[in-house]
Amino acid sequence: MASVLQQAAQTRTHVIQATSDEKRNALAQHLTPAETAKLAVSMFSELGSDQAFIRCLDLGAGTGMLSIALYDRYDGRIEQLDAVEADPVLATIFEAEMASVGVPHELTQGDALIATPDAAYDRVILNPPYKKMAANDPRQDALPCKSANLYAAFIAVGLSRLADNGELVAIVPRSWTNGGYFEPFRRYALSSYSLDAIHVYGSRTEVFSDTKVLQETMLVKFSKRKQVEEIEVSQSMGKSDGVTRTRYSSQDLIDPFGLVVRITPQDGSKLEETVCSLGLCPSTGKVVDFRNRERIFEEKPEGNDVYPMIYAGNFPKGVLEHPLRMGKPQWYKAEAGNVKALKQLIKPGPYVVVKRFSAKEEKRRVVARPLVLCTEAAIENHLNFIHAGTPRGVVPLRSVELAQGISLWLNSTYLDRWFRGVSGSTQVNARDIKAMPCPQLNDLERIGPRWRIGMEQGEIDEICKTFI
Repeated sequence: MASVLQQAAQTRTHVIQATSDEKRNALAQHLTPAETAKLAVSMFSELGSDQAFIRCLDLGAGTGMLSIALYDRYDGRIEQLDAVEADPVLATIFEAEMASVGVPHELTQGDALIATPDAAYDRVILNPPYKKMAANDPRQDALPCKSANLYAAFIAVGLSRLADNGELVAIVPRSWTNGGYFEPFRRYALSSYSLDAIHVYGSRTEVFSDTKVLQETMLVKFSKRKQVEEIEVSQSMGKSDGVTRTRYSSQDLIDPFGLVVRITPQDGSKLEETVCSLGLCPSTGKVVDFRNRERIFEEKPEGNDVYPMIYAGNFPKGVLEHPLRMGKPQWYKAEAGNVKALKQLIKPGPYVVVKRFSAKEEKRRVVARPLVLCTEAAIENHLNFIHAGTPRGVVPLRSVELAQGISLWLNSTYLDRWFRGVSGSTQVNARDIKAMPCPQLNDLERIGPRWRIGMEQGEIDEICKTFI
């Protein structure tokens, strides 16, 4: 590693040690490790013969690690480096680091979403903060697109400052690649810029281990030009591991209709339908327990207006166990005549439940279970459930066998690989389930009777392989 990066790495370590976790969390600071910075700047193109010097921008510059890596990458061929940093302490450190290396620069201390210079840059680099951004945040109106998270807002600002053929590299979570929250951002980025390259880290903890960031982290490169025909996808387990590289057709990774970005091409299969197109409706459990404390009970209260309350933990062996002593309320009270409470119940019949959150160490991201209700019940908000109705009206599935068949399919390795290809999140939302590829319902109903408690993954995959 170059000596300038070693010096920057030492400064970063000192700052992390001197900064409280509370301050880092409040400002969403996760300072870039030297190894990650070096890989990030390596994704930029070599300079052409007509580019003696370039103009660069670093948004959320921190201690200057990315700026120094960029300066080192281009061997001093940076005419001007502009940087924006909101934290006055880090801004002072940045100035000292740039002066020690001799980088020609201009620092703006302020909010990058409103204080970034209105200029055109050949290279933009950033490790933005990861923090939700409210829809009514007044800064939204100044952005090129609505943003659900600060990191997407930072990237949008950076893209808007690119010169023709300019390039941007960002260190970000993978959550922008799919889902409704980031659709406005994807629409902006994919319609006006080229997605050139992606680097995916296999480890969720190792990249920012010393700042306790738990994220599916990736590097992404955009450029201001027409979409390139091939996108390079590289992978490594952590920041210091070897890198493998593959090139895929952009048409295989970018879905222009669903506005989804994949990490790998979808496996070849005979499936042309999705969960939604087959008339199935995924919904999220209707009961948020902390908002219904007066209605939920660990012990069953007296009366006939009490119903089962179902959590993800009620399926310890893959089948519903209720009531279950698990530290969660097991009963929901909905009095006759209380329309609001009664609307949170679902009717008796067969359904499929899908966990909304899975632990990183779980073998599958998508965990589905058949659920057959003999009475009305309440489903807690950390579970999704699949039914045959609409978002406004829940209708049970047509048979227990269909519920079992859907569960088999959603628990297959094929479906897990599909989901990992489009999502870096361990969260599975109802919208994600709607887009999942799905065999015909008659075929799922046919395999349903083969479902049983405690099935091995190999058994499930053997049953489902005829659909692939």
